[in-house]
Amino acid sequence: MMDMVKVGKHTALIVVDVQNDFCPGGALPVPDGDKVVPVLNRYIDFFRAAGAPIFFTRDWHPKDHISFKTYGGIWPPHCVQNTWGAEFHPALKVEEKDFIISKGFESSKEAYSGFEGTV
Repeated sequence: MMDMVKVGKHTALIVVDVQNDFCPGGALPVPDGDKVVPVLNRYIDFFRAAGAPIFFTRDWHPKDHISFKTYGGIWPPHCVQNTWGAEFHPALKVEEKDFIISKGFESSKEAYSGFEGTV
């Protein structure tokens, strides 16, 4: 399939929220969510080899985030800053040179997109 993908200077890979809390054993697990990691790693290797940028989004919530049930939201606490649950899956090939986009880092603001209100 990668032979069908054309990667050039205007191409980027965006890897969305592959965090421990969204994988089996996490606070909001997606069934078999960790099964995407080997596939994503192949794409990551492919884009790195082409010199294309790679962006990783992540939920990065403070303990008192508005989306949590305790604070009026609909979700259990998840992806709390500096916890195991907020870390990327350990097998995901994230490197220091990659771009990390954090969302939901303000207590009073919802965040569902890596394209709005992020750092």
